Amino acid sequence: EVIASCGICGMAYAAFAGQPMTFVAPTGLTLAFTAALYKWCVAFSIPFLPMYAWVGCWTSAMMIFASAINASGLIRYCTRFTEDVRATRTLPAARPPPARRPTRSARAAATQVFNALLAFNFLSEALRSLTSEFKSAANTADGLLAMNCGLLTASLLQWSSAFRSKRYLSPRWRESISDFGPPLVIVGVSALSLLPAITALGTFTRLSMPGGFILAGGRPLLIPLMQLPMQFRLLAIVPAIFLATLFFLDQHITVRTVNSPTNKLKKGAAYHVDLCTLGLLTGFASVCGLPWMCSATVQSLNHVRSMSIHKKKKGRDGRDEETVDSVIETRVTGFGVHAAILASALFLPQLSCVPLPVVAGVFLYLGRKVMSGNQFILRCKQIFLDERELSVTTDGEKEQVILGRPAVVRFTALQCLCLAALWALKLSPATALVFPSLIGVLMLVRAKLIPTFFSSREIMLLDTAIGQTSA
Repeated sequence: EVIASCGICGMAYAAFAGQPMTFVAPTGLTLAFTAALYKWCVAFSIPFLPMYAWVGCWTSAMMIFASAINASGLIRYCTRFTEDVRATRTLPAARPPPARRPTRSARAAATQVFNALLAFNFLSEALRSLTSEFKSAANTADGLLAMNCGLLTASLLQWSSAFRSKRYLSPRWRESISDFGPPLVIVGVSALSLLPAITALGTFTRLSMPGGFILAGGRPLLIPLMQLPMQFRLLAIVPAIFLATLFFLDQHITVRTVNSPTNKLKKGAAYHVDLCTLGLLTGFASVCGLPWMCSATVQSLNHVRSMSIHKKKKGRDGRDEETVDSVIETRVTGFGVHAAILASALFLPQLSCVPLPVVAGVFLYLGRKVMSGNQFILRCKQIFLDERELSVTTDGEKEQVILGRPAVVRFTALQCLCLAALWALKLSPATALVFPSLIGVLMLVRAKLIPTFFSSREIMLLDTAIGQTSA
């Protein structure tokens, strides 16, 4: 059902949305919300699928209404502090002042502190999966085999995805290996795990897949909405508010990331059309009982990167640097990718050959990838540097040189507290339902709390509006 929903919604989004470079996919936050909603329904003996459908329909209505009243303009109040907890890249301001241009620091901040939350989630899931292999294994050899399989998968994924920066082969071959290497690694390691020489060493836990595409429990495609009593239909508005907030933030942060000036897209932004399209797709998925899809930042950025045309220029140190010259903006690739995802539902029995440690290896790779270049984690390390070794030309260090270390420590510590609070809310079953939407509270923290702890000069350097100069 996830595959079907992702394929259908992705093709529809590519065809009708205003920003064709954006991808939709299932996200971890949406999964957390759905799991919490299911537990809540079970606890109160409420039929889950009708409740799920009504929550999604109310969410769809809220998103369509928001797109009609210019609510997308509110995202301009997301500053670097909020992005530090949620985004994967610095984003342009909704209406950037014409006299200012993004600095190299703003352009270079590829990942921020919520990226750390996302990375921790990937890593914790991977470690939990590998740890369970040791607990459930009949002997230690099975656990060690699973761990080696996961580490091999993660290492090969990292090597293949980074091959474009190597000097081997021709540029076209390097690009092809980087683009198609990761899926080939998953297929290759899965095939390797089936060899007699490997199976003789131990056994793997593999993905559990149905024999063909069926709806859960053999249910009909359309959810019987009227089976839910009226009071619960109205009660569904409450969780729908949380879900709509989550979708609103995820959607706009992703689309603004794609529209970053560094990507040099020619097509203008279409935030309201994108939000309305996602709202309609949410309504469709809800009445069919299919998993909700949301704009996916990582997949969207990879799409933009894959369609980018680079050129080389001399850097400050005299070495050649690759910069984005232009991006091929098309709906065909997004439609084709999601059509291939939908077609993969025909091969569900074959997916049962994939070992769970391979999936854990993918999570390990994603966690490391998300953390790579993470400005928040980098800043956490830089506050321990010898102050005499700090450089005013290095991102993250110049703030300490100009403002002094105490100001940077206070700013980083406040972000650490926000990150810890979000992680604690995520882990608690009592707050899991509202956890995703609480990310929006960070904008309130930025607007009301940050100015009481930092001067205007400190905020200008540490938390500039997205797309504005940071110095």
